[in-house]
Amino acid sequence: MDVQAADLGELPPLSTRTRKRQERRDRVYDAAIALFVEHGFDQTSMDDIAARAVLGRTTVFNHFPRKAAFLEEWALRRRQRAAAALGDPDHDPDHAGRSLRDVLERYFAGLAEVNLETRRETRALLTLSLNHSDVFLGHTLGRDLAALVTASGEALRPSTDAAQVGRLLALGYYSAVVRWIHVDPEPFRLDAELTAVLDTVLSGALDR
Repeated sequence: MDVQAADLGELPPLSTRTRKRQERRDRVYDAAIALFVEHGFDQTSMDDIAARAVLGRTTVFNHFPRKAAFLEEWALRRRQRAAAALGDPDHDPDHAGRSLRDVLERYFAGLAEVNLETRRETRALLTLSLNHSDVFLGHTLGRDLAALVTASGEALRPSTDAAQVGRLLALGYYSAVVRWIHVDPEPFRLDAELTAVLDTVLSGALDR
């Protein structure tokens, strides 16, 4: 699986109808996230979201049939930000020659950046997002990271595989962010902590 192709692949120009639909979806999403941060996930109803977005309740359900779908979208958009940090393989001549460490450093740097930009939002939503996901069984982030490991073609030790490396990196990432948002002021530099996670996992995984 090409993570960038899945998240950032080139698309044909949007029709006016499609663009307006996406704009409505973004309005609904932005309204929901703002309300979750301000009032809490459980305290926010779909009616509240419709009122904040100034759209009908049916429109809200058309885009997000259940409230947990907002959390899935929230997590997806963050992964897309991280994938964007890898650059465009069609316009970057050095893209194909990057090492796995370089690719994962860029991906984790993208994740660190979005968390730094949205710390209050992350504090309000990350634990909720994890509670509504399969983080210990096969979280999407772990699968995306495993896909990057596989795509790199770098040899792993016989005792491990790309799926395991992806899971360990994802769990290390979530552990770091949960600890980082738990107290004020920030207890450590998130980017440095994620680099340490990456170094620890790769030092045991790569066959060299």
